[in-house]
Amino acid sequence: MQNHEAQKIKVVPDNYTSVTPWIISRSSADLIAFLHAAFHAEEVPNSRIVNEDGKIIHVVVKIGNALVMLFDARDDWAPTPSFLNLYVKDVEQVYQKAITLGATSVTNITTLWFGEKVCRILDPFGNLWWINQRIEEIDFTKPEEVGRRASTPEAVKGIAYIQKSLDEALKSQKQFFQVKG
Repeated sequence: MQNHEAQKIKVVPDNYTSVTPWIISRSSADLIAFLHAAFHAEEVPNSRIVNEDGKIIHVVVKIGNALVMLFDARDDWAPTPSFLNLYVKDVEQVYQKAITLGATSVTNITTLWFGEKVCRILDPFGNLWWINQRIEEIDFTKPEEVGRRASTPEAVKGIAYIQKSLDEALKSQKQFFQVKG
């Protein structure tokens, strides 16, 4: 390859970011169905590659403006859960839809001092999702304002709750994989 050709190649392909999540699950096809129903994910055309055993060894879905890669785990692999953060327009609607589709609530919708409503779910495949809705712009360049907001009793209580629920979520996730692993 000539040097001028190498300069034309983008470091990061179109529609990707420098870091792209990759979820390994027992069934990428079933996970795609859940992601489509819960988060309006769309499989990227021509991205699915299947091996000789019929296992998906590569497929990409788009959720919002993010690409997520998936592939099927092998029977003798250890569980490899993913931890994903998702921004949505309506956290209540997405949260309820995910629960209806078999996800487990691990953090109820909570309004936090930094201008977001957040919740967490454990999806039917063992992945832990943070689901967020931005509700207010906060200027983090003003330390006095940030300090005031973060130190109110409601702010302290909200952060304590989401930390406690995260601990419980990770314990639930461990139990999930011990049963379904």
